[in-house]
Amino acid sequence: MSTPSNRETREEAVRADDSAERDDAPPDTQERVFQALIDIMPDRIYAKDAQSRFILANKAVARLMGKAHPEELIGKDDFHFYSKEIASAYFEVEQAMLRTGEPLIAFEELVPNLETGETGWLQTTKVPLWDAEGRVTGLVGLARDITERKRFEAELRLRNAELAEVNQKLSRAQQQLMQSEKLAAIGQLAAGVAHEINNPLGFIFSNFNTLDAYMTSFHELIAAFLDAQHLIGDPLVVARLDSLRKKVDLDDMLGDSRALMAETREGLTRVKKIVQDLKDFSRVDDASDWGVADLHRCFDSTLNILANEIKYRADVVKQYGDIPPVACIESQMNQVIMNLLINAADAIGTERGTITVRTGIEGDANDVQGVWFEVSDTGCGIAQETLTRIFDPFYTTKPVGKGTGLGLSLSYGIVQAHDGRIDVATELGTGTTFRVTLPVAPMGTSGSPG
Repeated sequence: MSTPSNRETREEAVRADDSAERDDAPPDTQERVFQALIDIMPDRIYAKDAQSRFILANKAVARLMGKAHPEELIGKDDFHFYSKEIASAYFEVEQAMLRTGEPLIAFEELVPNLETGETGWLQTTKVPLWDAEGRVTGLVGLARDITERKRFEAELRLRNAELAEVNQKLSRAQQQLMQSEKLAAIGQLAAGVAHEINNPLGFIFSNFNTLDAYMTSFHELIAAFLDAQHLIGDPLVVARLDSLRKKVDLDDMLGDSRALMAETREGLTRVKKIVQDLKDFSRVDDASDWGVADLHRCFDSTLNILANEIKYRADVVKQYGDIPPVACIESQMNQVIMNLLINAADAIGTERGTITVRTGIEGDANDVQGVWFEVSDTGCGIAQETLTRIFDPFYTTKPVGKGTGLGLSLSYGIVQAHDGRIDVATELGTGTTFRVTLPVAPMGTSGSPG
C-alpha cells in the first residue's frame, strides 16, 4: 500500500485551510456580496413576500421609490409609497400572480418616479418565488426603464405618419396629374366634337330660319286661296278642291305645321345651347387660363349638360345667394361641380330625391372672406368608416364599372390648387352635403391669385 507524497500532503493542507477560512467567514458575507452586485445593476431588482412586502431591493428600486437606501423599503408594501389607487393596482396584479403561479413577463406600464416627480415607462417581469415544498412564498421582480425607447418609438411613429402623409400627397398629386392629362385629351376631343357638331348645326339653323319664313308665306298663300275659293265658278273645280282639302286634312296640317316648326326651333336652340356648354366646359386649360368666373353660370351650364342624368332621379332646387365672382380656372371648377352633381345623383336610390344647390359668402357683404357653394342630396349618406377614404384615388363605393374612384380625388386636388377647401357632412339614410369654399376674385384681377 502506497503512502501519500509530500505534494499531496501539502495540497490537502491548503484545502483544509481554505475550508477553515470559509467556515470562519461572517454569515452575512454572501448577502453583502449579492446586495453589492444587484446595487450596481441599472435595472430595478426586488423581491417581495406573500403579502407583497419588500424583502429585498436594490438602489435603483429605492431611487424610484424616492428613498436613499434599499433598507428603507424592507418590510413595507407599495401603499407606503404610492397613492392608494396605484398601490391597489400593483397589489391586485401581484396577488393574482401569487395565487395562480403564472409569471408576468415583459409587461410595459407607466410608473411615477417618486424621486423626480416624473412619469416614465418600465418593462416589468415578475416571477413567483417557490419554497422547497413547491409553495409560492413570494415573488421576484425586475423592471427596466424603457422611457427613452418609448420616446424614440413615438418619434418614429410620428415620422412614419409624416412620411405616410407625404407619400399620400405625392400619390394624390401623381393621380391628379394622370387624370389631368386624361382630361386634357378628353377636353380636346370633346372640343373637336363640339366644333364639328357646331358647323352643320349652323347651316341647319340657317336653313330652318329660311324654311320657317317660307312656311309663313305658304300659310298666308293658302289662307288667301281659301278665302278666294268661293269665287270659283266651275263647280267641278270647287268639288275637286274640297275633296283634296279633306284628303290631306288641310286644317289640321296647317295647325300641326306651326307646332312642329316651334318644337323644332326649340330643339335646335337646345342643341345649340348644349354644344356651347360643352365647348365652354371642355376647354383645355393651363395656368394662363386663370380668370374670374360666375359660379351661378357654371352651375347652370353643368346642370344643362347633366339634365338627362339627373331629371329621372331627382328634382334640382337652386338656392343661389348674392356672391361675387371667384378667381379660378373655370373649366376645372366645372369639373368639380359636375363630379359633385353626378355623385349626388348616384347617391339617390330608387325613390325620387332632391338635389339642392346653394351658394353664399363667408363674412358679410362689406367684408367677404370667401365664396362657398354646396351640393346636397337626399340619398343614402356615407358610412363613417368610409368617410376618411372618400378623397383617396381609386376608392369608390359604387358597383364595379360604375365609377373610377377619381372624381372626388380630382375635385379635392383642384380645390386645393385654388387655395380653397372642401368639406363634407353626411348622415346615413338622410343624405350628404359637400361644401366647397374658395377665395374671392380681387377687384380687377384677370389672372391667378397671388
